[in-house]
Amino acid sequence: MAKPKKPAARKATVKFTPRKAAATPALAAPTPVAEKRPAAPAAPVARRPDAPPALVAKHARRLASQVRVDVAALAHAKVAAADAHRLETLADALDAAQEAWLVIQDARATGVVASTRDPVRAGRDHVFAALRTFADANPTTQSALDDIGEVQGDDDLISDTTRLLALAKKHHHDLDGTDLTDARLAEIRSALGLFVAARGGAQAAAGTTTQAEDEATRGARRARNRAFWALADLDRQVARRGQYAFRDDEAKRARYAMYRRSAPTAAVEGASPEPTPVK
Repeated sequence: MAKPKKPAARKATVKFTPRKAAATPALAAPTPVAEKRPAAPAAPVARRPDAPPALVAKHARRLASQVRVDVAALAHAKVAAADAHRLETLADALDAAQEAWLVIQDARATGVVASTRDPVRAGRDHVFAALRTFADANPTTQSALDDIGEVQGDDDLISDTTRLLALAKKHHHDLDGTDLTDARLAEIRSALGLFVAARGGAQAAAGTTTQAEDEATRGARRARNRAFWALADLDRQVARRGQYAFRDDEAKRARYAMYRRSAPTAAVEGASPEPTPVK
């Protein structure tokens, strides 16, 4: 008997439903990276002097004289005649800044203001006359001189002199060869600083100090401190290098002793003798 045939097995059909392609998220534009700029250097702090300014100025001048005597031997210690000149220049600047500071500290009477006013007025008139004469080809400057006109008071004197000094710097070549030399302009500039300091001190004593005058007081102190450290740092550098140059000669090494820090009196550590004359 024939066996019955098995029904053919159905093939399973699998339907593949295509998936929707996932939306590709839009790539965000790269965030620009801010370029890091180097931080601005902090303003130098005007430290208080660590010794009497007059002492340091005197020490620097003596050191400058000694450098000139030993300049050949100091060459390998990186000390040159130019360093002696810088020491003297910075010592002069410290003396002027210290004087301005003392004026503002000691000013208590109008007589002090009057005595410092006269050199400023003379300097102002000198610069004005020179610019009228030697900058006559510049109409802009002549117009500025017309605007300056006559002095109407102390505020006007300070403002006028400041403007005139700036004009004199601009017309340096026009003034070259006249009696309004760089030294004379520096003298007028110094006199102006003393006048401003004296005026601020007198008004502080009278209780009529303005914000601008308070700033002048602070400015005088800070200027003195900056002048002190500019000189003190160079003085100590030259002294250290001098000690290096003469490290095997005790007598000569002593001539490059440093000033004594925090000295209450005008004493210098290992005070140097007078420079030895060149033989």
